[in-house]
Amino acid sequence: MKKHIRSFASITAAIALLLVLVLPVAAHATFPDGDAIPQGGDGAVIHIRIPHGCSGKPTDTVSVQLPDGVINAKPEALAGWTATTERVASDPYTLWGTDYTDRVGVVTWSGGSLAADQYLDFGISAIFTMEPGTYTVPVTQSCGTDSVAWIEIPAEGQVADDLEHPAPEITVVAASGDGMGMGGDVDAATDPLVYVAVVLGAAALVTSIFGLRRGAKSKR
Repeated sequence: MKKHIRSFASITAAIALLLVLVLPVAAHATFPDGDAIPQGGDGAVIHIRIPHGCSGKPTDTVSVQLPDGVINAKPEALAGWTATTERVASDPYTLWGTDYTDRVGVVTWSGGSLAADQYLDFGISAIFTMEPGTYTVPVTQSCGTDSVAWIEIPAEGQVADDLEHPAPEITVVAASGDGMGMGGDVDAATDPLVYVAVVLGAAALVTSIFGLRRGAKSKR
């Protein structure tokens, strides 16, 4: 009986460890910090997180395509990277007394080098004028001649984790109060594998303790 208990504990612990080890492989480009973006007001800052390289190669370019309704977008200045913007046509809007018919639609960082086994957050300050809801934000990371396009959108009945390269999402909510304050950032849900690994690890610990107690009793 003791052998069976110990074997089960070892197998459970091994599975938990394996799940933890594969988490970096399953990581997606995400918006990691905060809950939701307030609509309008002075805007908010969001960060796109690039979690790994392209097949072991370092990332040298990150390009973010902003959805309609995002205006006054400005990229974060990152040491070693050159930030550029591309303007696209938009519905007319007024920003601080000036009328516009275009907006920043693409933000790109290039010229840097992000090691494949490291991550980096790329910040964008903007005002989100769209209606409250969830919006996809296509992202492309390039690693020399290789690239990863985070552009896949779940079909009906699917979730982001069902896709190999899901597009990151932001959630815009109605501003509270006067809506003039800077808001929080967008959060990405914790990978379900984390919870599975924690549960299996706890099960392994409990089983090991149970086995030790039974072993101690049998020796008395």
